Amino acid sequence: METGRVIHGRYLLQRLIKQTAFCSVHQGMDQRLQRAVAVKSVVGPNIAAYRTAVKMTANFSHQHILGLYDLVVEPDVLYIVQEYVDGDTFATLMQSQLSPFEIAEAGWQMCLALMYAGSASRRVCHGDLTPSAIMRDRQGVIRINNFALPTDLAYFEKWSRMGGEGVALLETELPWGQQSEARKADDTRAVGLLLYQLLTGSAEPPADGRLRFARGIPAELCETIARAVVRQHPQHIDTPEALYAQLKVLAEVLEPALPSLAQEEPAVRQFSSAGVGKPGTPLPVRESGGRSLSSYSGQMPALEATPSAPTVANIPFSPTAQRMSPPVPTGAKSNSPVLMMLLLGLLAFGLFFVVGYFLGHALIH
Repeated sequence: METGRVIHGRYLLQRLIKQTAFCSVHQGMDQRLQRAVAVKSVVGPNIAAYRTAVKMTANFSHQHILGLYDLVVEPDVLYIVQEYVDGDTFATLMQSQLSPFEIAEAGWQMCLALMYAGSASRRVCHGDLTPSAIMRDRQGVIRINNFALPTDLAYFEKWSRMGGEGVALLETELPWGQQSEARKADDTRAVGLLLYQLLTGSAEPPADGRLRFARGIPAELCETIARAVVRQHPQHIDTPEALYAQLKVLAEVLEPALPSLAQEEPAVRQFSSAGVGKPGTPLPVRESGGRSLSSYSGQMPALEATPSAPTVANIPFSPTAQRMSPPVPTGAKSNSPVLMMLLLGLLAFGLFFVVGYFLGHALIH
């Protein structure tokens, strides 16, 4: 009952998160830095194995691996202070019915963590990649814990009848965390088992040891998981690098298309060939680059252009021509009879004037 205790004058144990056969885990508070932490309490014969694991992983810094903050050693207890992750446990993820895309994404993120730990400068295998080592934070990032710790052999023995030929692990002789080709293969198969559980929502293997997938699951994802789990598969995947490559491609293919909602364009005026303006219909939607609307479940209203008159988009525009075209007088047509009468009157007046002039000239002479 350590809740409420302050470790090393700094870490306040606030609540018990879980209790396992090897350790207890509390959520705590670093009172010096005022940040949440996770504190593992290890007692008895397990202390030596945990201290070795801490030494092997003390310099790890990776977005998919829980960070290590501090190590507090007391006479009978070892306290490991780690990064606290607010998110979903593996059990919660199984109940969430993740999409095929989310499962493929979770898988390649796990592989990235294994690849980082197993790089040439570190050469560390996980060895205990079970559901208790997996979390997903609120941003959807998979976080892995418990590198280089003693293996939960009962878990792997339970799953050995499904594609494992009755063999729980290929490598059991080397010290925990030490890298070998067989241990890399064990870690890769462990990822496959975790993905199978996420896909089926079951924490128990089938009684007959046969892999079963629900209808509607992409065949490529089922095949990739089978290749990772079944050791006798003709195309068995036995390295994190190979499994990462397969899952990364699958995730890109399965990624749901974002709805590319077409924005309705504002109403514009349409113009006849004579240049007289009148209200028109909106321009038709233009195809744009990116994701297609065909993957969007909603029905978008169709926007069609009325073919009776050309739109602004397809009328040639020439500023010079517009400036040179004189405007038509508004009342020219309605006043044309009056002008004609005036012209005829002027002609008659001129005719009478000419005739009168010549007649007057003749009478004088």
